[in-house]
Amino acid sequence: MMMTTFVLSRYVRPIVGVVLVLAFTGCTARWLQDDARIDFNMGRMEQGIAKLEEAVRRDPENLVLRADVKRWKRAWVTNLLRSADAARTSARWQDAKFDYRRVLEIDGQNASAREGLELVEQAAQHDHEVRVAKDQMTRGDLAAARARLRHVVEANPSHAEASKLLGDLEEQQAREAGGAGNGNPKQDKPVNLEFRDAKLSIVFEALSRASGLNFVIDKDVKGDTKTSIHIKDLSVNSALDLLVAQQALRRKVLAGNTVLVYPNTPEKRKLYDEQIVKSFYLTHAEPKQAMNLLKTMLETKVLFMDEKARLVVMRDSPEAVRMAEKLMGTLDMSEAEVMLEVEVIEIQRSKLMELGIKYPTQWTLSAAGAAGAAGGAALTLDKVLALTKPDITSTSLSATADLRREITAADILASPRIRVRNREKAKILIGDRVPVITNAVTPTIGASVVTGSVQYIDVGIKLDVEPVVHRDSDVAIKLTLEVSSIVKEILNPISGTQAFQIGTRTASTLLQLRDGETQVLAGLITDDERQASNRIPGLGDLPILGRLFSSQRDETKKSELVLSITPHVVRTAPHADPRLTEFLFGTDTMRGSSLALKSSDDAKGGASSIETGAAPVPAPAAAPSRPLAPPDMFTPPATFDPSGSSSKTEPPPPEPGEATIPEPDK
Repeated sequence: MMMTTFVLSRYVRPIVGVVLVLAFTGCTARWLQDDARIDFNMGRMEQGIAKLEEAVRRDPENLVLRADVKRWKRAWVTNLLRSADAARTSARWQDAKFDYRRVLEIDGQNASAREGLELVEQAAQHDHEVRVAKDQMTRGDLAAARARLRHVVEANPSHAEASKLLGDLEEQQAREAGGAGNGNPKQDKPVNLEFRDAKLSIVFEALSRASGLNFVIDKDVKGDTKTSIHIKDLSVNSALDLLVAQQALRRKVLAGNTVLVYPNTPEKRKLYDEQIVKSFYLTHAEPKQAMNLLKTMLETKVLFMDEKARLVVMRDSPEAVRMAEKLMGTLDMSEAEVMLEVEVIEIQRSKLMELGIKYPTQWTLSAAGAAGAAGGAALTLDKVLALTKPDITSTSLSATADLRREITAADILASPRIRVRNREKAKILIGDRVPVITNAVTPTIGASVVTGSVQYIDVGIKLDVEPVVHRDSDVAIKLTLEVSSIVKEILNPISGTQAFQIGTRTASTLLQLRDGETQVLAGLITDDERQASNRIPGLGDLPILGRLFSSQRDETKKSELVLSITPHVVRTAPHADPRLTEFLFGTDTMRGSSLALKSSDDAKGGASSIETGAAPVPAPAAAPSRPLAPPDMFTPPATFDPSGSSSKTEPPPPEPGEATIPEPDK
């Protein structure tokens, strides 16, 4: 007896010790969990997560603790990412780096943190480039500053300071180029012209004498066309633009002091207008969209597209190519992207109770022996009356007692994360693909040919989403949720094929959420209650005693589906550069430029006096005071010294009302 007590105590004490340790460990884990919740309510995320991790180490089999750790880590990462994004937006680079690195310490594979850290480093480098460009502008090195600023804007079009400096610098250079008369001081020289019904050739001679420019006149320009022009204190460049626009002509600078004048007709434009070829390698836009844009806005006719290389090549005038570059800059922009965090929870509860006695529902007697050996033949009345007990057989009789109770509880949790581009569809399937086999019978000579095919049906949780990311980082989500399950199998006894009856629950909606906002969709509830009983008539209906003569089956099924979706904007669509969204188109005949008039008093705020007119019908041919240019386009009609002297014979003085050329004001 003492030996038995010693043996029991020897084995019971370690078991009791283990039980006490496990109980103490479980209590400690619960205490840590409660302390962690207090820390979370106080905003101490890091301390709370550390306590939950310690609780998981002490109770590694507790699935609830593991789920809490994941959930609170995800919430902490979301808060850190928001703080880092806000710091990056306000140019607090050090704070942004610190928060992004903390996220990577928690989740080393976090794509948002990695991308944000890269953007912070690039932004810091771009700020340094802008500071260097400012120093270069201060020293007068405008070309280097422009190249550096353009590099920053191409890498980051949303950099406001670099875009503003580059725009100011380009506008300054454009004003200087426009005011300098294409770099030729002769075209910036002020001139006064007073002509009434004068011949076009005389006006060009007057401009040549006043400015020192050589004019090459195309053979199809009618020099005897009458024109009227009255301008005072206007630059030669502006006066020439006004004159060619008035007479439906075009001009082209051949050299520093030589200008070609030709009719503004399609044939002459093909002959004299230069064209360049430009290739656009697209990154985000589709080549077809780019080609349609160029055709619609610029009416470019010579285009080539390579969809595989994402290349669009155009051939057009330099002005059209410059406008095409701006159009491509606004079209070929990156699309926004969003990360969708989806949690699907399906709660299933079922109860089954089978209690009672199942009695046989039928009893069959049949004749046997010689009397019933006719093989299904009818028995005569004499044979029936002659039957004895050995000649009669009976089916087996049995009773089954049902004592069954089932309780089922199932929680299905799925938390997929999917990254989607703006306005693209994404599909999530959590379930199975059920095969359905169908047979097709083809009758032939002799024997039929049976051909089988397999089709798959998606059964489970299907989620279709299509996000639209707005400029203010709001996300509109078109969502369709479908929950399906196999209700029963249907077998075709003739062909041997099998089909399924599928129950479906579907919900469709359109949500608009802020970045990081969570929306919960619930209410997809199914509640089924079924009762079935098998009773002996009469006896099974008796109160209390009827349980002995019946079998009862009660079944209850409840299921609820809860969906939560949280969008996180990974990349927003960049804002287009204002210098690209609006630019001067000009007219159909003067693309990319306007009829800009510049007087010598523009810098002082003065204004020039202009009056132009043209006779609709040319005057009769008369001997001009100076002959027109020959058809050779490289021979100017006359070359005059700016002072007014000429090596050739001076033309006769103009008649009253023809032309007077006052000296330019000094």
